Amino acid sequence: MLGIGRGSREGVISLEASIKSCGRTKQWSVALRLLREGLRLGVQLGPGHYVATASACRKGGQWQHALSVLSDMWKAKLEPNVISYSAGISACEKGEQWQPALALLSEMWEAKLEPDVISYNAGISACEKGEQWQRALALLSEMWEAKLEPDVISYSAGISACEKGEQWQRALALLSEMWEAKLEPSVISYNAGISACEKGGQWQRACAAERDAGGEAGAHVISYSAGISACEKGEQWQRALALLSEMREAKLEPNVISYSAGISACEKGEQWQRALALLSEMWEAKLEPDVISYSAGISACEKGEQWQRGGQWQLALALLSEMWEAKLEPDVISYNAGISACEKGKQWQPALALLSEMWEAKLEPDVITTTLGSARARRASSGSRRLRC
Repeated sequence: MLGIGRGSREGVISLEASIKSCGRTKQWSVALRLLREGLRLGVQLGPGHYVATASACRKGGQWQHALSVLSDMWKAKLEPNVISYSAGISACEKGEQWQPALALLSEMWEAKLEPDVISYNAGISACEKGEQWQRALALLSEMWEAKLEPDVISYSAGISACEKGEQWQRALALLSEMWEAKLEPSVISYNAGISACEKGGQWQRACAAERDAGGEAGAHVISYSAGISACEKGEQWQRALALLSEMREAKLEPNVISYSAGISACEKGEQWQRALALLSEMWEAKLEPDVISYSAGISACEKGEQWQRGGQWQLALALLSEMWEAKLEPDVISYNAGISACEKGKQWQPALALLSEMWEAKLEPDVITTTLGSARARRASSGSRRLRC
């Protein structure tokens, strides 16, 4: 199959080159076959062959195979090194297996091998993917103790771990540390920090982080979207709209997430006209609103200040109808907002019709839906009794 001699130096080099080529093209199964063929032919395999095969498996998302190959290498009494361990940790990271990743890092120290920045970065990233923010921060701390300087990748993974753990204070502390270490945060670093603030309801800090980003990072759509979402959670509709405006000035196109967050902010601020204007803008920008966008728009109509004069229930129903036309299935939130809009407009028949639609769509009414529906039924019954009298 390989056309190489048992002890040929050229054959050994050729085999390693072929396996590395498989790694570049993510052909992990071919890399495994080449390694096994080399073993069958009695080729003098070195650590490079095994590491290259493990790397191909890692790139192909086959972390179990990667670890198996490295285990075979150690069984063959080939001395494991920092590169082979890093390949294993990286394989675990790709497979979102934080526990085996930490076990390999621990093994390195036991084998008197000092993990390098690549090893630690893979471990921190594995912890981030496993939502283990405490362990991610512990590894960052370990790096300093080992006299290794964390790089942008290390910090970005740590900030992302804090974001997933809803630890906005720690996320901002890491951003600050980056500047102290003369490292310029990347788009990923800033986005994770802004998102952490957004999850923590810290809209002022999220906006400050978005402003600090500057340059390429500040001009990133995800950064703005996270900032707008933070403003929505902080019920700061004016600031949310200002950020949307800033995006356009920066010649960035807001996406569905940006608009949905803006619509939700307007809904919370009882600004139904502005919410509907944003929905309209989405269509003009050739963006198709999703269920979240529509639900927020319907809720905005339901909360509109014009209810005292009879109001926006027609608009709420029109939006529900639009959802079906756009081949979007309204969810419980959409229906709740529509039923509530009808209730506030004293339109009990459409409210009951929506409740019936929910059952037909196999949506389980929640406490809010049932309460509103029951209230409508009681009013209907009361009105019938008055008519009979």
